[in-house]
This record gives sequence, structure tokens and C-alpha cells, in this order.
Amino acid sequence: MSTQHLLDGVIVAEFSQLIAAPLCGLTLADLGASVTKVESPHGDYTRSWARPGSESAIFHMLNRGKRSVVLDPCNPEHKDRARQIAMTADVIVENLGDAMTRTYGFDYGDISRSRPKLIWCSVSGLGRGAGGRAIDMTLQASMGMSALTGEESGPPLRGAMPFVDLTTGLYAAQSVLAAILQVERGGNGTFLDCAMVDAAATLTAAPGALALSGYSSPRRMGSESDLFVPSKVFETAEGDHVHIVALNTSHWRALCRVIGRDDWLSDDRFATNDGRLHHRKYLHNAIAEAILGRPAEYWCAAITSEGGFCARVREIEEAWADPVLRQRGRLIDLDGIAFPVPIASLTHSVAAPTRGPRLGEHNVESGGDVERSSRNNSG
Repeated sequence: MSTQHLLDGVIVAEFSQLIAAPLCGLTLADLGASVTKVESPHGDYTRSWARPGSESAIFHMLNRGKRSVVLDPCNPEHKDRARQIAMTADVIVENLGDAMTRTYGFDYGDISRSRPKLIWCSVSGLGRGAGGRAIDMTLQASMGMSALTGEESGPPLRGAMPFVDLTTGLYAAQSVLAAILQVERGGNGTFLDCAMVDAAATLTAAPGALALSGYSSPRRMGSESDLFVPSKVFETAEGDHVHIVALNTSHWRALCRVIGRDDWLSDDRFATNDGRLHHRKYLHNAIAEAILGRPAEYWCAAITSEGGFCARVREIEEAWADPVLRQRGRLIDLDGIAFPVPIASLTHSVAAPTRGPRLGEHNVESGGDVERSSRNNSG
């Protein structure tokens, strides 16, 4: 008996590249949808993010389980085929934005007139019709993320991960799933304007709340926090580093016991978080001196066993070698290569993972078309 998946029978046409919109399509594919990725002759930009002679791990990570159809927007016949694909889809995911009509000759209004159940998810930097250009890195700069990243005495820094792209892909997929539920309940489809600037605003909402409420003026603090002390990365005996955090009094007491500073437990200066914030420099310096006396593994085990929080700072290769990631399905093997699986795919029933498609792999098979959905119709 075949396994039933949440989105079995849902047909998705994806006119997108890079990270955010493909992550949305990947989430739908992992939940059972049939996703056809329409690419231009040069292919998704991420296909080129690889060493010469090899395939892009980023492309495969974001496009597993999809089909690839290559269509040249400069070819009138290919434009017609693009429209045919759109007309047979339940969901369209694109990140061409206002250029969709110029590129393929149609947009949501054109298709939805005869397909009222259609769900159209448009992913863009600043939102449809807003003008301007934005990508993950420029939004990190313009939305305050870079200003909050780095050491106090250093320059603003870009976050090492594409936080805005990934958050956008997740909330776009969430929006599509809500729209599918609306259609399943008898409603019509909808146009989803999923802007990356909204995701960036979400990511900076906490410091924004602190600033707008007058609580504080968040600035770069390295690994420290303006909400509680301690929260900092400390060096250990063997040159490794650990991040120690005390969110409340119980965490603080656990740390004091482990590092042998029971005297702090009865010190009124440190009895409250406000007091610890006021004595930030003294406490962090004293903790740093204590932590330097033993290796990272000791502190992680001792502090967490007492009820506190402490983790060793790992390089990315070691982090992804953690067996818990395989146990939880966050890492899979395809064609002998290990690929990370985004959290959006976490569900009790996902489609069997397959590698990303070769450029234009399904042109002949599909004729540029996709199969008709059993869950949607033109009325």
C-alpha cells in the first residue's frame, strides 16, 4: 500500500531560482506535491555554486524531488508552454515579481480569471509593486540585522547564514498551506504577496520591540545580550569555546555552583538579573577566568547537568556530524552524498527524497506540461 502524503494530488509550477522561493517549492514537494521547476536555458543560479566538474550541493538541497523543464522566454512557443504549465497547476510559486508578465506574458490576473481556485505565491524583495531591489544581504543591512552583528568595537557584519531567504521560504510555504486549506474548505484561491522585507522585519522584531518601547537601544555586543547576564562565549582550557547563558535565577545558581562561586549566591549585587546586568563586565571577566581552567566538555556536562545552559562552539562540519540530525531526519543520503533537510519538511509523512533534477531533465517527458490535478478544477 502506498503512503499517503498531505499534498498528494497537488500540482505546483515553480518559476523561481536562488533560495527563498525554491525552499517554498521544496517544502511542498516534501509534503507530496508534484513540483515542476521552470528554468531558463542558463538554469537556476545556484546550479553554478559548485566546483568545476561537480554538481551544486545547494541546488540539490533546495530542489530535491522536483522536475526541471527548460523554457526560453525569448521563444514564443516556449512562452505558450509556460502558460500551459501555469494553467494546469493548483499552485504557482515565482520570484520574478513584477517582471513575470514581461518574461512569460502572463500574471496572476490572466490565469485566475479561468482558474479561480488558483493559489499564486509571489516571492520578492520588497513586495509586489514596491519597486527597488533587495536580496538577503542588502536586507540584513537595511533592516538593522548587520548593525546588530559583530563586536561592539568592530564594523557591522553580515550574518553568516541567509536568514532572510530561509525565513521567507518558510513563511511562503506556510502561506501556501493555509491557502490550500481555504480551497479545500470550498473557498477560492488567492494571490500571496510574500516579501523578504516582511521576513527581515520578523527577524528583527525582538530588538525592534526593545527599541520602540524605550527599554534599550540594541547595538552590536558580540555574543553578549542586553537582556541577561551571563550570555557570552568563553574560551576554555584547550582553546575551544563555549557559550554560557543564564536566562533566569535557577540558571545563574547552577553556573555559580559549577564554577565554585557559591559566594555569589548570597551576594545582593547579583541576586537579580538587573543587578547582574549592572555588573556585566565584572561578572564576565570573573567567569572567563574560571572557565579557562577546564576543557569545554567538562563545562558542558557539568553546567547542563546542574540545570544551566552551556554548549561548545563547533565548526560546521562537526555540527552536521552530530548523529541526532540523522535520527531526526535532518540529514539524508542521495547518490552517496549527504544533504541537509530544512525543518519545513518535518512531518510524520513526507515523500521519498530524490536528488535535484538535471537542467531540462523532464522536457521530453512532460512536453513542458504537467499532469492535471485531481484536487483542483477551473471552477
